[in-house]
Amino acid sequence: MTRLSGKRMVITGSSRSLGREFALACAREGAALVLNGTNLDALKETEAEIRALGSQVCSVAGSVADEVVCQSLVQTCVDRFGGIDVMVCNAGIVRDRTLLKMTADQFDEVIEVNLRGPFLCMQKAALAMAGQESGGKIIHITSASGLVGNFGQTNYAASKAGLIGMMYTAV
Repeated sequence: MTRLSGKRMVITGSSRSLGREFALACAREGAALVLNGTNLDALKETEAEIRALGSQVCSVAGSVADEVVCQSLVQTCVDRFGGIDVMVCNAGIVRDRTLLKMTADQFDEVIEVNLRGPFLCMQKAALAMAGQESGGKIIHITSASGLVGNFGQTNYAASKAGLIGMMYTAV
């Protein structure tokens, strides 16, 4: 038996980079996974790789900035695997610009994905978990940029600092 055998997980932003590595590691440990990403080709490639490891897997394509996508992620996990044990809010984007060159749209786009998305995913997952005897866990991937900032990342640092604050208060 592996460490995550029987666990039902959603991992946002799992078609590339850190999220993909999280998904592969969890699959190796026996988790059933719902993947998410905006690049359908990368998502299907990751899904195939996880399936080859012998894990149950399916995907929901789309941006976590969209409430319908967040609800679909949780509902797919519940429908397909019988519940949700872990929500990993990993999806995130950067639109680096100095404060003087950043547009309001660049600021808003990062806040939508990096802060609104985790809020929506956390809320939908928590509602589903509250109805389960086993409860569940919600994991947010943040950044040191949210604690100390980083040149050219006003939007990113604000989104990650907000995420840290949200984690402390969402009970």
